[in-house]
Formats: sequence, structure tokens, C-alpha cells
Amino acid sequence: MVQAMARPALQLATLLLEDSTLAEDIVQEAFVRAWQSPKTPREPREFRRWLYRIIVNLVRDHQRRRSIWSRLHIVVEPVADPGAIFEDRLIEAAVDEAIRGLPPREREAVYLRYLQDISYEEIALITDSSAGACRVLVHRGLQKIGRRLTAQGLAPEGVRS
Repeated sequence: MVQAMARPALQLATLLLEDSTLAEDIVQEAFVRAWQSPKTPREPREFRRWLYRIIVNLVRDHQRRRSIWSRLHIVVEPVADPGAIFEDRLIEAAVDEAIRGLPPREREAVYLRYLQDISYEEIALITDSSAGACRVLVHRGLQKIGRRLTAQGLAPEGVRS
């Protein structure tokens, strides 16, 4: 019965799936299930119906799983380059060190402006000074940071010291 039904079963599965490789897998699984089941009929006509039912169910299961997986939007994050991560951490450490090397008032102004994204007017209120003085402190601080990073070969392109 297996030899007699192999080709028609494969044709059915291929028609339903439009993928001959997957159809072969489905038909193979269908024959295994038919062979393992104690309810498998011995009469050829009943066996064909039984086998086709197994194939149809396997195809439906496959399509259901594929539908579920297609609705899941799994985003795979690209694997970061360890060298790039190391370089980024070196640069971050150098910037942190450069900021810590500033005089206290410049350090406060640069930190508040660029790391906390606070306006010059708000910085003036926080530090009890004028917005213009805060601009000068930030400008001087950035110049010093730029010179230090340039000396270390870490200044971004376009930064002048």
C-alpha cells in the first residue's frame, strides 16, 4: 500500500503546500503515523482516505504554525563587533575623564547642558548665574575637552581645538 500510495500522497501534499521538499517531509511523517496507529485500515480504499486525512491535517498544522510565526515580529539584534564595543568604551572613558578634569563650574555647566539636556536659562537658575555666563562656561569646558581628546587622538572629525 505504501508503494501504491506514495506518489499520489506526494502529489496531494505538493499541491497543498507548493513546496516539494516540505511535501516529501509531510508524506513521510504521514506514513510513519499511519504505520504507528493501531486504527489504520487495511483495506486499500480506506487506507487511502486515512492517509489523505493525515496529510491534510499535517499540512494544516504546518500552515497554522507558519501563520503564527509570521505574526510574531521577532527582531534579532545584530551581534555587535567586540572591537567596536571596546573602542566605544575607551572613548566614553576618555570623555568622562576629560569632563572630570574640568574646573567645578565648567564641569557643572557641561554636565547640565549636554548630559542632562537642560537649557542655559535653567542652568543659570540652578547655578545662580546668568545664561550668558553659563554659555561661556560650557564653551570653555567643551574647548578643554576637545583639546584633551585631540591630544589623545580621540576627537571626532570636524572638532577643532
